[in-house]
Amino acid sequence: MQAASESNNSSSTESTPIYRGNSSLIPIVFLMSFLIIFGNTMTLLAIRKMTSLQTKSNAFVASLAVGDITVGLVLIPYGLWLVPDIRGEVDQSLFLCILMVSTASSAIVVSILNLMLVALDRLIFISYPFFYQRVVTSRVIAFSIAAPWTIGLLFGNTQWFIYAPKTSPPQCVITEILPTVYYKYAAPWFYFIPCVAVFMIYIKIALIARKQRRAITKLNTTSRINERNWRTVKMMMSVFGVFFVCWTPRFILYAFSGEYLNTHVPEIIFDLSLLLGLLNSGVNFLVYPLHNKEFRRAFKQILCF
Repeated sequence: MQAASESNNSSSTESTPIYRGNSSLIPIVFLMSFLIIFGNTMTLLAIRKMTSLQTKSNAFVASLAVGDITVGLVLIPYGLWLVPDIRGEVDQSLFLCILMVSTASSAIVVSILNLMLVALDRLIFISYPFFYQRVVTSRVIAFSIAAPWTIGLLFGNTQWFIYAPKTSPPQCVITEILPTVYYKYAAPWFYFIPCVAVFMIYIKIALIARKQRRAITKLNTTSRINERNWRTVKMMMSVFGVFFVCWTPRFILYAFSGEYLNTHVPEIIFDLSLLLGLLNSGVNFLVYPLHNKEFRRAFKQILCF
């Protein structure tokens, strides 16, 4: 969605082009919604069906899947919003507009925080296995899952209190209904800081894994536990990598939004950057079976292959 041009003079209000949307994206949006809901429901069913998948780390995978299903549900009203006759009704409704935007924002925050907790979980398990088994209980996992959802909901729901439409009539576009400081500074920092933290954690894990493999090689032995844990790490690294590739373009556009960018970048680029980010929610269920044979087996059983 196209960001708004900001006025250089606080005493005058510069007119903002009306966002017209792109009706050709409607079938793509609804197809994405179906795939996201279907794929992540498959992930939840797989974890429920296979006892071997009911691990502490997969509790975060389940939480991530619930967040992605939320994104899939948000795509339904977004697809309707692209319909010209319906868009005006949503634009005029504070409740519908903020509900759609805040829910999507909350789901994104929940996803990145879940990915950070997964990385931290694996780092503690690899570095301090005995401490992990003793301290990281089911209660700790439950609290760790509740924390991202609490933070995400708080972050998203702040939009109800800072709603400030810049156009008349209002347009339900995040850069048109929220203060510049929110989408240009707060949102990107809320995204990039956790991403940097996850990168650093996985670098640390890679260094530890290399050291452990060298030790195992010197002993001329193998460790099934080590290999199984490393496969889990690689799976979640892939999930994070896809997340980073999909969402970074959107947050770069937010961070550098301004009069020049808004004037010279076509609306379709803003639309596609958002759809690319939302598409991430439908990719994870494809990554899991590529790295984990238990997920492959569970998916085959669910689909009756």
